[in-house]
Amino acid sequence: MTLRVLSLISFLTILTGCIPHTIFQAKEGSESAARSHFSSEMQKWMAGQDNDAATMSSRINSTLPPISFNVRSVVPDKPDPLAFAPGQTLPENWRLWPAYRFNVAIEFKSQAGTPLEKISTYTLTWNDNEKRWYLTERTL
Repeated sequence: MTLRVLSLISFLTILTGCIPHTIFQAKEGSESAARSHFSSEMQKWMAGQDNDAATMSSRINSTLPPISFNVRSVVPDKPDPLAFAPGQTLPENWRLWPAYRFNVAIEFKSQAGTPLEKISTYTLTWNDNEKRWYLTERTL
């Protein structure tokens, strides 16, 4: 009996390794895909790597990368009309692209060594033609 159970567990383990990982990924342009992309960009920024989240407005209070971030809310938003690659033209269907507004608390270390929190708002727009996210900080 235990040999049968072990064989079944081994078979299922091997089988799950053969299933394409795209089954478990969020659908293109979905809110969960936007959350995943945003988190990835913020993690890159915190690690000091090139990213799309660090804009000039975000860097005003600190030359150091942030030490943490907390997404306060995510709501549907209007797509950014500038969400396309240089040299491309804006397709006519751009108004139908999924977009989400992220309200985020970003914590930096101040020059005095104390925590400094900045609230930022970002728009993530899924460019369906290019199959990529565009992240822009919104100025209020």
